[in-house]
Amino acid sequence: MKHFGKLLLAAVALAWTVGPAGAETVLKLGHVSSADNVYHKGALRFGERVKELTGGSVTVDSLCCAQLGNDVAQAKTVQLGAQDLAIVSSNNLAQFDPRIDIFSLPALFQDIPSAQKAVFGPVGDEIFENFRKATGMRVVYTTAWGSRSLINNKISIKKPGDLDGLLIRSPGSPVMNSTYKSFGANPTPVAFAELFTALQQKTVDGADMSPCDVLSLKYYEVQKHLTTSNLFTGFGMVVMNDKKFAKLTKAEQDAVLKAGREAGAYSWGLTAQCDMDGLAKAKEVGMEVIELAPAVRAQFFEAARGVWGKFEKRVGGRDLIDRLVKSSQ
Repeated sequence: MKHFGKLLLAAVALAWTVGPAGAETVLKLGHVSSADNVYHKGALRFGERVKELTGGSVTVDSLCCAQLGNDVAQAKTVQLGAQDLAIVSSNNLAQFDPRIDIFSLPALFQDIPSAQKAVFGPVGDEIFENFRKATGMRVVYTTAWGSRSLINNKISIKKPGDLDGLLIRSPGSPVMNSTYKSFGANPTPVAFAELFTALQQKTVDGADMSPCDVLSLKYYEVQKHLTTSNLFTGFGMVVMNDKKFAKLTKAEQDAVLKAGREAGAYSWGLTAQCDMDGLAKAKEVGMEVIELAPAVRAQFFEAARGVWGKFEKRVGGRDLIDRLVKSSQ
């Protein structure tokens, strides 16, 4: 067993110092999404820019489709230093530092541009720096998988009370469970891989997801109604082992961070476009698409923000939540 451990450390060291085509540093980046997902497209753009900005002294090998394990497993491996980077959903990083679960709270941001403004701003930087100090993982850039909408087969959701009694699929997030219970809905755990079948067989009435997912995973085939509630914005954090980052030269560090900012902006743009395409496709195939007016959305947001008090201590306090929301406006 000790011999195996020494071999593993040697292999990790070799991967760090020697790479294809004579590159001095090869960074392994993994994620669980498919090769045509926004995560992977952003990762490829990140790799392209890292190589260009470092003159090839640093390259990025992006591995999709959970080749390196699930979200949590990859984050743990990054934290231990056996993997360089991973794209992990913010809610799955909360077990490493519960304060990062601030991004799981409902009714933070009106839309993707406002969310992007917040996470790219000084309050976002503060949250990520606290996360780095607590975990040893640096957030190199953020990506997103959409402003989540409500889809269901039973009712046109036009006001908060319409959710009463609905069986809404839950990913198991305590924040999301509390939010939908506050509307009178019944959150029901269903694995994402089983969700299409569960909706098709009416095991649950509906789900909370981005229009992008409705498009790419064809949920429009098994659902009738879509409401643009925007109660949640899905975040992916591209985390890097901070000790690995420190081993780069200053010029390489700057290049990685600049590439991250550019890849992040690119990824968010792809997500925004995919959400618009998802709404267009839903309308095209005959789904009822309800785009809530600002005044009605405000009713949803007011009701959802009632759960903040339950989680504010966990995520860093009400002042931090308020400052994050203000920074998005």
